[in-house]
Amino acid sequence: MSTLQAEKATPRSASRPWPRYYVWVAVGGVLVVPLVLTFAFNSWAAPDNAAFVRMAFAQVTGGTIAIATMLTLVVVSIVNRTRTATPVLVLVAVIVTQYWAVSLSTAADMLLQRIS
Repeated sequence: MSTLQAEKATPRSASRPWPRYYVWVAVGGVLVVPLVLTFAFNSWAAPDNAAFVRMAFAQVTGGTIAIATMLTLVVVSIVNRTRTATPVLVLVAVIVTQYWAVSLSTAADMLLQRIS
């Protein structure tokens, strides 16, 4: 009888509330870091071939960091069993991945057009 009361006193919950740091990590990894890279490697004068390559690599690096950030947040939310955050993060990760896949393709096309 005492073991039943002990089990009822401490219920097991598989769901945890949504941690606030998910939002800050997502904003930092998807918006701030790519924007900082873009501004840091932008050519403020007349660009030459080296500047075009530098800007394209900055865009590719920012996109890779954005995709990796969202996929890492999805894995962390699955491991931590945050049931409320996981579907939202999966949806946002799909949107971010699709956006950056198109953006990276555009960056490659622009680099080839500008260099040749």
